[in-house]
Amino acid sequence: FAPADQDSRYTNNVEAFLGAQQEWMTQHLPKRGVIAETNSWGEVALPPKAERVHGKPGKTDRAAMYLDREGKVQTVHFRMPEPRKPNQTADDAGEEDVVMARPRPDVTRRGITMIGDFRTDALHEALERGPIEDDTLMALLVLALAGRNITVASGASDDVYGFARMERHAVRLVADDGTLAHDMATLRSAARATLIDSLSARVNRSDSGIVARIAGAAIGADGFLPNMGTEEFLECLSRAALEHSCKETPVLPRARVRETRAALVEHFATERFVHPAALFAPDAAELSKWLSSNTVAANDDEEGGEAADETIGADPADQEPGEFLDAAE
Repeated sequence: FAPADQDSRYTNNVEAFLGAQQEWMTQHLPKRGVIAETNSWGEVALPPKAERVHGKPGKTDRAAMYLDREGKVQTVHFRMPEPRKPNQTADDAGEEDVVMARPRPDVTRRGITMIGDFRTDALHEALERGPIEDDTLMALLVLALAGRNITVASGASDDVYGFARMERHAVRLVADDGTLAHDMATLRSAARATLIDSLSARVNRSDSGIVARIAGAAIGADGFLPNMGTEEFLECLSRAALEHSCKETPVLPRARVRETRAALVEHFATERFVHPAALFAPDAAELSKWLSSNTVAANDDEEGGEAADETIGADPADQEPGEFLDAAE
């Protein structure tokens, strides 16, 4: 019995309490049961190859008693795999008991890594110095965007995450033996499809930035913009912008914005209206900032340098044949 000023249901002697719990488990351990330990996460550590039973235990299942982090006695059930019969052959034991010796590969993992480095350096040197036809260069650009190291957030993809599947364009240019085999019509079609999946001006994660506007201006994409003189789009314009849109039309601004918008919608029902902000030509200040910032980054490239720029910019056909013979040797 505890003193009068202490509650006998509690104790501060942790070691004595845990020892008493261990003794209780020993006295009340079921037949074929075990007393298990816990791991660093407080979970029970069952015997090797044991499978925990989360449902109703069967007749052949066994019990494991353990102390949780609060010192309470907990019980779980588990089952052990059936022991192999003495006359059971290796084929009857199942595939999981068969351990096959793995032969040493012809090239180790370190060797494969070295080969990858050698291939990459050779590929880059060939791209920099080797003669490449225009159609081959276009095909290589399609293949590059289909690489596993390239992730394109496409504005044309139906995928919920917006990732483009570039491989479907690249396979059209490759023969069964792995060589480039294509006609110009197929190459142009694959290149167009690749650019469609790559370039986007949507205001979301697929936005390509200023390069999409430069590309659109270069190919005359302004002529493909839809008629914006609709109720849905004109509702997005302020009063000043709406009245400015009336300048080159016979529509006069009304006292109410709603009436001005309705008059413009009626006028543009038979005309085409494209808001100046929608044109592809990039803003001059934004373009200047993009050019200057990326030019500085290019000049800071330690491996590129001016020599690489001169080599890449030159036509390989104008170089002496001996240079490529030296590279091959």
